[in-house]
Amino acid sequence: QIIDPAVRPGAQISLGQKVGVLGKEGGSGGWSHLHFDITSRQPSGLWGIQEGYAFFWEAYHRQYAPKIIAVARPHHFVFTGEKVVLDGSKSWSASGRITRYDWTFTDGTSASGSTVERTYGQSGEYSEILKVTDARGEVDYDFAVVLVIDKSAPDQLPPTIHPAFAPTVNIRTGDPVTFKVRSFRTTAGHETWDFGDGSEKVTVKSDGNVDQHAKDGYAVTQHRFARPGRYLVRVERTNERGQTAIGHLHVPVEVGNSSAVK
Repeated sequence: QIIDPAVRPGAQISLGQKVGVLGKEGGSGGWSHLHFDITSRQPSGLWGIQEGYAFFWEAYHRQYAPKIIAVARPHHFVFTGEKVVLDGSKSWSASGRITRYDWTFTDGTSASGSTVERTYGQSGEYSEILKVTDARGEVDYDFAVVLVIDKSAPDQLPPTIHPAFAPTVNIRTGDPVTFKVRSFRTTAGHETWDFGDGSEKVTVKSDGNVDQHAKDGYAVTQHRFARPGRYLVRVERTNERGQTAIGHLHVPVEVGNSSAVK
Protein backbone atom coordinates (compact mmCIF):
# COMPACT_ATOMS: atom_id res chain seq x y z
CA GLN A 1 0.00 0.00 0.00
CA ILE A 2 1.29 3.45 -0.82
CA ILE A 3 0.21 7.07 -1.07
CA ASP A 4 1.02 8.45 -4.53
CA PRO A 5 4.15 10.63 -4.35
CA ALA A 6 2.28 13.43 -6.15
CA VAL A 7 -0.07 13.80 -3.17
CA ARG A 8 1.56 16.14 -0.67
CA PRO A 9 0.22 17.96 2.40
CA GLY A 10 -1.51 21.18 1.38
CA ALA A 11 -1.71 20.26 -2.32
CA GLN A 12 -5.04 20.34 -4.17
CA ILE A 13 -6.25 17.02 -5.57
CA SER A 14 -7.81 17.08 -9.03
CA LEU A 15 -10.97 15.22 -9.98
CA GLY A 16 -9.99 11.67 -10.96
CA GLN A 17 -6.43 11.99 -9.68
CA LYS A 18 -4.84 8.82 -8.31
CA VAL A 19 -4.42 9.07 -4.55
CA GLY A 20 -2.72 5.76 -3.82
CA VAL A 21 -2.94 1.98 -3.82
CA LEU A 22 -4.79 -0.01 -1.17
CA GLY A 23 -2.84 -2.85 0.40
CA LYS A 24 -2.77 -4.87 3.60
CA GLU A 25 0.12 -3.82 5.79
CA GLY A 26 0.49 -2.71 9.38
CA GLY A 27 -2.10 -3.35 12.08
CA SER A 28 -5.07 -3.71 9.75
CA GLY A 29 -6.63 -6.48 11.79
CA GLY A 30 -5.83 -8.87 8.97
CA TRP A 31 -8.42 -7.74 6.42
CA SER A 32 -7.76 -5.38 3.51
CA HIS A 33 -9.47 -2.05 3.97
CA LEU A 34 -8.89 1.68 3.72
CA HIS A 35 -8.42 4.14 6.56
CA PHE A 36 -8.97 7.80 5.74
CA ASP A 37 -9.85 11.12 7.35
CA ILE A 38 -11.44 14.20 5.79
CA THR A 39 -10.82 17.27 7.93
CA SER A 40 -12.87 20.43 7.42
CA ARG A 41 -14.18 23.50 9.22
CA GLN A 42 -17.16 22.65 11.41
CA PRO A 43 -20.13 24.99 12.14
CA SER A 44 -18.33 25.94 15.35
CA GLY A 45 -15.43 27.28 13.31
CA LEU A 46 -13.12 24.59 14.64
CA TRP A 47 -11.49 21.88 12.53
CA GLY A 48 -13.07 18.44 12.76
CA ILE A 49 -13.67 15.17 10.92
CA GLN A 50 -16.04 15.35 7.93
CA GLU A 51 -18.14 12.27 7.17
CA GLY A 52 -17.10 10.99 3.72
CA TYR A 53 -20.08 8.84 2.69
CA ALA A 54 -21.80 11.54 0.63
CA PHE A 55 -18.60 12.34 -1.26
CA PHE A 56 -17.95 8.70 -2.15
CA TRP A 57 -21.59 8.28 -3.19
CA GLU A 58 -21.34 11.30 -5.50
CA ALA A 59 -18.00 10.16 -6.95
CA TYR A 60 -19.37 6.68 -7.68
CA HIS A 61 -22.42 8.11 -9.44
CA ARG A 62 -20.30 10.40 -11.59
CA GLN A 63 -17.91 7.63 -12.61
CA TYR A 64 -20.29 4.71 -13.16
CA ALA A 65 -23.76 6.28 -13.65
CA PRO A 66 -25.62 3.38 -11.98
CA LYS A 67 -29.31 2.84 -12.70
CA ILE A 68 -30.02 1.42 -9.25
CA ILE A 69 -28.13 0.80 -6.01
CA ALA A 70 -29.23 -1.53 -3.22
CA VAL A 71 -28.13 -0.50 0.28
CA ALA A 72 -28.58 -2.92 3.19
CA ARG A 73 -25.85 -1.46 5.42
CA PRO A 74 -24.57 -0.88 8.04
CA HIS A 75 -23.45 -4.04 9.84
CA HIS A 76 -25.27 -5.11 13.00
CA PHE A 77 -23.91 -6.44 16.31
CA VAL A 78 -26.48 -8.14 18.57
CA PHE A 79 -26.91 -10.81 21.22
CA THR A 80 -28.96 -13.96 20.66
CA GLY A 81 -32.64 -13.25 21.21
CA GLU A 82 -32.30 -9.51 20.61
CA LYS A 83 -34.37 -7.83 17.92
CA VAL A 84 -32.53 -6.29 14.97
CA VAL A 85 -34.05 -4.13 12.22
CA LEU A 86 -32.65 -4.67 8.72
CA ASP A 87 -33.09 -1.52 6.67
CA GLY A 88 -33.02 -1.27 2.87
CA SER A 89 -34.69 2.14 2.68
CA LYS A 90 -31.42 3.89 1.75
CA SER A 91 -31.47 2.10 -1.62
CA TRP A 92 -31.63 4.38 -4.66
CA SER A 93 -32.99 4.31 -8.21
CA ALA A 94 -32.45 6.67 -11.13
CA SER A 95 -36.14 6.17 -11.96
CA GLY A 96 -36.96 7.75 -8.62
CA ARG A 97 -38.90 4.86 -7.11
CA ILE A 98 -38.05 1.47 -5.62
CA THR A 99 -41.11 -0.74 -6.00
CA ARG A 100 -39.96 -3.93 -4.23
CA TYR A 101 -37.66 -4.84 -1.36
CA ASP A 102 -37.20 -8.61 -1.12
CA TRP A 103 -35.16 -10.22 1.65
CA THR A 104 -33.77 -13.77 1.64
CA PHE A 105 -32.41 -15.00 4.96
CA THR A 106 -29.76 -17.58 5.75
CA ASP A 107 -32.33 -19.83 7.44
CA GLY A 108 -34.21 -20.18 4.13
CA THR A 109 -37.09 -17.84 4.99
CA SER A 110 -37.92 -14.61 3.16
CA ALA A 111 -39.74 -11.33 3.68
CA SER A 112 -40.72 -8.16 1.81
CA GLY A 113 -40.54 -4.51 2.78
CA SER A 114 -37.96 -1.77 3.09
CA THR A 115 -37.39 -2.71 6.75
CA VAL A 116 -37.76 -6.08 8.46
CA GLU A 117 -37.25 -7.30 12.03
CA ARG A 118 -35.24 -10.40 12.90
CA THR A 119 -34.07 -12.28 15.97
CA TYR A 120 -31.35 -14.93 16.03
CA GLY A 121 -31.15 -17.92 18.35
CA GLN A 122 -27.72 -19.13 17.23
CA SER A 123 -24.50 -17.13 17.40
CA GLY A 124 -22.53 -16.62 14.19
CA GLU A 125 -22.01 -14.15 11.38
CA TYR A 126 -25.02 -13.91 9.07
CA SER A 127 -25.29 -12.36 5.62
CA GLU A 128 -28.89 -11.54 4.67
CA ILE A 129 -29.70 -10.84 1.02
CA LEU A 130 -31.58 -7.72 -0.09
CA LYS A 131 -32.93 -7.52 -3.65
CA VAL A 132 -34.41 -4.21 -4.78
CA THR A 133 -36.45 -3.64 -7.93
CA ASP A 134 -37.45 -0.25 -9.34
CA ALA A 135 -40.34 0.95 -11.49
CA ARG A 136 -38.38 0.20 -14.68
CA GLY A 137 -37.56 -3.36 -13.66
CA GLU A 138 -33.91 -2.65 -12.82
CA VAL A 139 -32.54 -4.91 -10.07
CA ASP A 140 -29.66 -4.73 -7.61
CA TYR A 141 -28.50 -6.68 -4.55
CA ASP A 142 -26.79 -5.91 -1.26
CA PHE A 143 -26.17 -7.80 1.97
CA ALA A 144 -26.90 -7.02 5.61
CA VAL A 145 -24.18 -8.50 7.82
CA VAL A 146 -25.34 -9.44 11.32
CA LEU A 147 -22.81 -10.59 13.93
CA VAL A 148 -24.66 -12.48 16.65
CA ILE A 149 -23.05 -13.13 20.05
CA ASP A 150 -24.26 -15.90 22.39
CA LYS A 151 -25.73 -14.00 25.33
CA SER A 152 -25.07 -16.91 27.69
CA ALA A 153 -21.40 -17.20 26.63
CA PRO A 154 -20.32 -13.80 25.30
CA ASP A 155 -16.63 -14.70 25.51
CA GLN A 156 -17.10 -17.45 22.90
CA LEU A 157 -17.00 -15.15 19.91
CA PRO A 158 -18.05 -16.61 16.56
CA PRO A 159 -15.79 -16.52 13.52
CA THR A 160 -16.10 -13.76 10.96
CA ILE A 161 -15.30 -13.86 7.26
CA HIS A 162 -14.12 -11.44 4.58
CA PRO A 163 -14.61 -12.39 0.90
CA ALA A 164 -13.62 -10.29 -2.11
CA PHE A 165 -13.32 -10.68 -5.87
CA ALA A 166 -11.61 -9.05 -8.85
CA PRO A 167 -12.26 -7.66 -11.35
CA THR A 168 -15.51 -6.15 -10.02
CA VAL A 169 -16.82 -4.58 -13.25
CA ASN A 170 -17.04 -5.53 -16.93
CA ILE A 171 -16.89 -9.28 -16.24
CA ARG A 172 -17.90 -11.34 -19.27
CA THR A 173 -18.75 -15.00 -19.67
CA GLY A 174 -15.60 -17.07 -19.71
CA ASP A 175 -13.48 -14.43 -17.99
CA PRO A 176 -11.37 -15.65 -15.06
CA VAL A 177 -12.56 -14.09 -11.80
CA THR A 178 -10.31 -14.26 -8.74
CA PHE A 179 -11.98 -14.88 -5.39
CA LYS A 180 -10.19 -14.38 -2.08
CA VAL A 181 -11.39 -15.13 1.44
CA ARG A 182 -10.06 -14.95 4.96
CA SER A 183 -11.72 -16.14 8.15
CA PHE A 184 -11.02 -14.83 11.63
CA ARG A 185 -10.99 -16.29 15.14
CA THR A 186 -10.74 -19.91 14.01
CA THR A 187 -8.25 -22.30 12.46
CA ALA A 188 -10.75 -25.16 12.43
CA GLY A 189 -12.63 -26.18 9.33
CA HIS A 190 -12.31 -24.59 5.91
CA GLU A 191 -14.10 -22.13 3.63
CA THR A 192 -16.61 -23.46 1.12
CA TRP A 193 -17.51 -21.42 -1.96
CA ASP A 194 -20.84 -21.75 -3.78
CA PHE A 195 -20.70 -19.67 -6.96
CA GLY A 196 -24.45 -19.75 -7.51
CA ASP A 197 -24.24 -21.07 -11.07
CA GLY A 198 -24.83 -24.76 -10.44
CA SER A 199 -21.13 -25.64 -10.52
CA GLU A 200 -19.53 -27.81 -7.85
CA LYS A 201 -18.66 -26.15 -4.56
CA VAL A 202 -15.02 -25.29 -4.01
CA THR A 203 -13.18 -25.76 -0.71
CA VAL A 204 -10.21 -23.63 0.36
CA LYS A 205 -8.55 -22.87 3.69
CA SER A 206 -7.27 -19.49 4.83
CA ASP A 207 -4.92 -19.12 7.79
CA GLY A 208 -7.64 -17.97 10.21
CA ASN A 209 -5.73 -14.74 10.76
CA VAL A 210 -3.06 -16.47 12.86
CA ASP A 211 -0.63 -13.84 11.56
CA GLN A 212 -2.51 -10.70 10.54
CA HIS A 213 0.54 -9.55 8.54
CA ALA A 214 0.81 -12.74 6.46
CA LYS A 215 0.97 -11.88 2.76
CA ASP A 216 -0.80 -15.15 1.89
CA GLY A 217 -3.41 -14.95 4.65
CA TYR A 218 -6.27 -14.96 2.13
CA ALA A 219 -7.11 -18.26 0.42
CA VAL A 220 -7.39 -17.80 -3.35
CA THR A 221 -9.43 -19.55 -6.02
CA GLN A 222 -10.52 -18.70 -9.54
CA HIS A 223 -13.84 -19.24 -11.30
CA ARG A 224 -15.34 -18.66 -14.76
CA PHE A 225 -19.05 -18.10 -15.32
CA ALA A 226 -20.45 -19.77 -18.43
CA ARG A 227 -23.64 -17.69 -18.74
CA PRO A 228 -24.49 -14.02 -18.22
CA GLY A 229 -26.48 -13.05 -15.16
CA ARG A 230 -26.33 -11.73 -11.61
CA TYR A 231 -24.68 -14.30 -9.39
CA LEU A 232 -24.99 -14.37 -5.61
CA VAL A 233 -21.80 -16.07 -4.51
CA ARG A 234 -21.72 -17.52 -0.99
CA VAL A 235 -18.77 -18.55 1.17
CA GLU A 236 -18.84 -19.89 4.72
CA ARG A 237 -16.69 -21.45 7.44
CA THR A 238 -17.66 -23.22 10.68
CA ASN A 239 -15.50 -23.39 13.79
CA GLU A 240 -15.03 -26.18 16.33
CA ARG A 241 -18.09 -25.01 18.33
CA GLY A 242 -20.41 -25.15 15.33
CA GLN A 243 -20.55 -21.36 14.89
CA THR A 244 -20.66 -20.38 11.23
CA ALA A 245 -19.58 -17.23 9.42
CA ILE A 246 -21.28 -16.57 6.09
CA GLY A 247 -20.39 -14.01 3.43
CA HIS A 248 -21.95 -13.08 0.09
CA LEU A 249 -20.75 -11.34 -3.06
CA HIS A 250 -22.87 -9.99 -5.92
CA VAL A 251 -21.12 -10.74 -9.23
CA PRO A 252 -22.72 -9.32 -12.42
CA VAL A 253 -21.62 -11.15 -15.58
CA GLU A 254 -22.21 -9.82 -19.10
CA VAL A 255 -22.36 -11.67 -22.42
CA GLY A 256 -18.89 -12.59 -23.62
CA ASN A 257 -17.52 -13.70 -26.96
CA SER A 258 -18.10 -17.02 -28.69
CA SER A 259 -15.02 -18.55 -27.06
CA ALA A 260 -16.59 -18.38 -23.59
CA VAL A 261 -16.63 -21.58 -21.56
CA LYS A 262 -19.59 -23.87 -22.04
